[in-house]
Amino acid sequence: MMNLLIEQLADDPKGTAIGLVSALAIVGGIGIGISRGAFNPDPMQQRLEAKQQSHELQKKAIALANDRYDAGCEGVFYMKPGSSTYQPLTEGAGVLSGEFWSRWNKAKVKPKPNATDYLPAGTTVCDAYGNVGILAKQALPHAVVTDLLNTPDRTRIAAMMRRYPTANRPQVGS
Repeated sequence: MMNLLIEQLADDPKGTAIGLVSALAIVGGIGIGISRGAFNPDPMQQRLEAKQQSHELQKKAIALANDRYDAGCEGVFYMKPGSSTYQPLTEGAGVLSGEFWSRWNKAKVKPKPNATDYLPAGTTVCDAYGNVGILAKQALPHAVVTDLLNTPDRTRIAAMMRRYPTANRPQVGS
């Protein structure tokens, strides 16, 4: 490439020099335009595009949550202390097995959970509020809820709840 420029400069020094200066002027002009913001997109357009991307991500997250419900997630129903409402699934929290809670409810002296009293990593768990997550092994001795998503589809939530006849979906405001 450099040899070609040297040959052209030798053949037509004036024309090649003018071409090089013109090219440098164009590149310099583009650089100045970029530095001054001439090529920055419209802020309103950026907000609109960000909102569209967010909406698309939300649709994908809901579709994935629906798939997890349809695949048969394990229902989790912890009662909030002193009330008749359930605690929602919480990212980073372990999920104790129903067997542990059965023992806990029957015991006069309440047992402390062992690592084996928690549901294992890889289990898909869901709750009465449409939250669904995957249990994953972390630094704790037991798996914790990760990848928490939510579905607004009450039909799917109701179908899951029917698998647990003693569970009742919390009412709004309860």
